[in-house]
Amino acid sequence: MQLNTSASVNLDLHVPKDFVRGCPRSVRTDIDHLLLAIEALDLEAVEVMLVLIEQLNLEKTIPSRVAFWRLRNTNPLRRNYQRTSLSWDELKALVKIVCTLAKQLDTGLRLLISTHQQIVENKIEALGLQQNQAFLENYIDRFTSLYIGRMRSPSPLSNTEIRELALHLLTRLLLCSGVAGEFRLWNSLFDGAIA
Repeated sequence: MQLNTSASVNLDLHVPKDFVRGCPRSVRTDIDHLLLAIEALDLEAVEVMLVLIEQLNLEKTIPSRVAFWRLRNTNPLRRNYQRTSLSWDELKALVKIVCTLAKQLDTGLRLLISTHQQIVENKIEALGLQQNQAFLENYIDRFTSLYIGRMRSPSPLSNTEIRELALHLLTRLLLCSGVAGEFRLWNSLFDGAIA
């Protein structure tokens, strides 16, 4: 993955008034799942994320690789769950990372989403797009493997639910790959969250 960190819209992300006590569990879970989906899409994503921290000037918030993994482990579903919360600045940094990488993966995201739609409509064979179906299955397999490997055991989700989550995350990533992606993702994280 080549990094392109040029000209992103700098939006001021405001914390909803209901959440002044801290970052909700569901938000920490959502942001980690999005990062996990990016890892499943790109095998080098973790290293790219660490490079992005420096390129986006996020070192004050995420000073090291260890600090990054501690942030990821604030997801309560993780096997190595840290009983701490994310600060709002840490969450904003992770949102910036997710959106920057989603922009880089935009073409692949669109391909996988359209492939899934063609599978649902039984058009893959007629269009001769079996290779695209293989790409989608590879993504789902990698996501499932990463999810099962990193989340607590027994998994709170069945394999079917993990598959559905993987497909849902593609759409969420595409949502934040466009104009004002950070703002869209930020607001979507709080939809349905409990203070």
